Amino acid sequence: MTDEAIIPQYHLYGEGGPVEDFDFFHIETICARSRPLGWQLEPHKHVHLFQCLLLTGGAGRLIEDDGDRTVEPGIVAFTPPGVAHGWTFLPETEGFVLSFTQDYLAAERGEQNAAVEHALTLTGNTLIRVEGSDWNRIRAYMNELSEEFDSGTARRGIINPLLALVIVRLFAADAARGDRPAGSGFSLFRFRVLLESNYKRERRPEFYANALGMSVVRLNRCCRVFSDRTVAQAVRDRLILEAKRLLAYSNLSISQIAFELGYEDPAYFSRVFRKETGHSPLEFRARQGGQI
Repeated sequence: MTDEAIIPQYHLYGEGGPVEDFDFFHIETICARSRPLGWQLEPHKHVHLFQCLLLTGGAGRLIEDDGDRTVEPGIVAFTPPGVAHGWTFLPETEGFVLSFTQDYLAAERGEQNAAVEHALTLTGNTLIRVEGSDWNRIRAYMNELSEEFDSGTARRGIINPLLALVIVRLFAADAARGDRPAGSGFSLFRFRVLLESNYKRERRPEFYANALGMSVVRLNRCCRVFSDRTVAQAVRDRLILEAKRLLAYSNLSISQIAFELGYEDPAYFSRVFRKETGHSPLEFRARQGGQI
């Protein structure tokens, strides 16, 4: 694959403009994106997007750091944020590509499905073979998601459960077995699990490094390779994402949200939020009006 240092990062492939890290969902056909590009997408990364690619006809080759893998109907490719990947498709290949930010799979505390948790902690491209009734159901969910995205009005109320159903059908068996990604990404997998459990009360890189049996320098290096973020930035990103969710989808006051996220001073929380997003918490909540 192309040298790591020059792999481009996109929101959606080939598109410039602002990178959205919150409240973003997109579905399109493989043909719509790939045909104008000669059925080839050069190696790239997505900063905040998870992607799920399903072929219903034709074939493709997934380009990765350590080689290529063939993807045919019956196989679904799942790519987390920050993971390098490219594609070459046979002409007229059919199927769908889902792109979404993490909040589209977020659940209330204690209610997250094990399969969804498993998907959110993957650290590399994952190919899943799907057969029988699961394949038929996932195809049906993809078709309904596409129809809702193109012309529906309920949007999140329909998209969220359908997306969750896709992920559960894909990863329920792996979650039940307790499968974990192997290889060089394993420490990052554990870091993300630790982060999910501790981000509200632990901001110190030393806490995460000690828990993983690593130096802060080494853990920072691993995080940069995977996501171009340091440990401290990753913790701050997770706090800001949760703040956005609470502002958009709860009736908690700004002070309540600050305390929920471990900030003793709501004014300090507001300053941090403005610095990271360009908006005060109240401005952000107002901008989200009518989107729930």
